[in-house]
Amino acid sequence: MFRIRPTSARRNILRRGFVFTICGGSLFCMCSTILAQVPASRVGKSPQSPPRQAPAQTAVQPKAVSPETQERIKVAPVQQLSPAESAALERLLAAWEARSSAVTTWSCSFHKWEYNTWSPADTKGEQLAWSENTGELKYASPDKGLFRIKESKQWNAQTRRYEQRTDQPGEHWVSSGTSIYEFRHAERQLRETKLPPEMRGRAISDGPLPFVFGAKAETLKTRYFMRIITPPGVADQVWLEAIPRWQGDAANFSKVELILQSRDLMPFAMQIYKPGGQDRDVYQFDSKTSLIDKGLDLIRDFSKPSTPLGYTFILEDAPTGPPAPAVAPERLPQTAPRSL
Repeated sequence: MFRIRPTSARRNILRRGFVFTICGGSLFCMCSTILAQVPASRVGKSPQSPPRQAPAQTAVQPKAVSPETQERIKVAPVQQLSPAESAALERLLAAWEARSSAVTTWSCSFHKWEYNTWSPADTKGEQLAWSENTGELKYASPDKGLFRIKESKQWNAQTRRYEQRTDQPGEHWVSSGTSIYEFRHAERQLRETKLPPEMRGRAISDGPLPFVFGAKAETLKTRYFMRIITPPGVADQVWLEAIPRWQGDAANFSKVELILQSRDLMPFAMQIYKPGGQDRDVYQFDSKTSLIDKGLDLIRDFSKPSTPLGYTFILEDAPTGPPAPAVAPERLPQTAPRSL
């Protein structure tokens, strides 16, 4: 169970590796999700530049799941819900769906912490983040988005402090609704991937994390084992846990924990456990910069970005011709796992 100290919540998040955010869990994965669905022959793979101490951690990347891997993926045991708990979850998901469908635009700055096997520990043995980042997120329903890491610091074991990364800019992509624009800084490229018509208008809500905008109660219940995990005494937040039922989701993450604000059911934080359950990404949004249904320029914010000086622009058209036959995702066991 997570703890948030009454004071210095941000510091607690940084130290504990806890906290979850995001009105855009779906947004963070949207770019990689869309690119993963376009044939590999159309999308190149960006090499990773080695950082000073360890391989850089990137956003969760959807990947194909082989039959052998599918057999190995298991759902972690979750507690069976009582009738009262099931009813409470139903009410929450219905209210959350109504709230999400009412949001047309949203923007916010955020903090991101990455925890992995290279993460340091403080003098008390508590795990610290391996890197800490700040960035901005913008969304317009149903399929426009912007994600940009503006500042990144990485732990230096020699100086035992976080130091500014200046070797290359952070992750940055834009979705116009018809194309994805991705900055590949290691290759000094700006790539445009055009979306096929059948993927337009639904990319965000159909992404690997449809927890926020466009989240449908029935979709959430079908794709995830969900339960409310709000700690006793917490009245201004609702905490949720989601464990994937489907093989495709389980290939991207093993568990997601979210905190919604009780007053408006907008996300406060989110923690994404990567497959294996050890590495995790932690996001928290700055409520002071949160703007709902105002403050966005739909043309300027989501249009084609300018190609930076020294970069090469590369256009990758979506494939033409009839789409491949749809294949239903392989599903994990239908019965709920045994109680803990």
